[in-house]
Amino acid sequence: MSIGYATAYRAGIIPWEKASRQDRPTLEHLLAHEEAIRPDRVWHAIDLGCGRGANTKLLVDRGWDAMGVDNVRQAVDVAVRRNGLDDARFVIGDVRHLVHSGVGSNFDLVLDVGCFQSLDDAGRTLVAGGVTELAAPDATILMRTGGPRAFPVRPKQVVRHDIERAYRGWTVTAVSGVGSTDAGAPARASDSRTGEWFRLTRT
Repeated sequence: MSIGYATAYRAGIIPWEKASRQDRPTLEHLLAHEEAIRPDRVWHAIDLGCGRGANTKLLVDRGWDAMGVDNVRQAVDVAVRRNGLDDARFVIGDVRHLVHSGVGSNFDLVLDVGCFQSLDDAGRTLVAGGVTELAAPDATILMRTGGPRAFPVRPKQVVRHDIERAYRGWTVTAVSGVGSTDAGAPARASDSRTGEWFRLTRT
């Protein structure tokens, strides 16, 4: 997986970044909801498969104590330089082995923008296990699936069943897209560019 992504970054073939930018209003809306239900506390977040760190930077700018993790060193190096963040904000590591990667623990929010769908079934089970161990008791996972079938990874279509199968002990709720006023509202049909968002909470 990392070899393919490293090749894509070197070649400048990164359509997932464009999709993420297009979907930024949805993410900001969902983050506003998470912030509203956690007033007067420090928010801890981890950005899985952070790439070049745009979403990690967004979290930091909004006041989150955020950490990004990715297994492509080139992308993480760019994340540090481009976003003006301390390199302690990023870990070069495998999301399938989070517990021993030095990312920390007790996260209020786990952000997964296209990471889960890039893994095979075994990888999805491993990342879900790590997230479950490191997340706070009242944590939320915000996950975006679908979107462009970007080189170098052509993931099989992620559906709600795949998420529920991996994330045992979590309740999965599809959420609506841009302009939604209810973070728990049923989702519209998946957008071919930006995919579909899911919100997970502990059962």
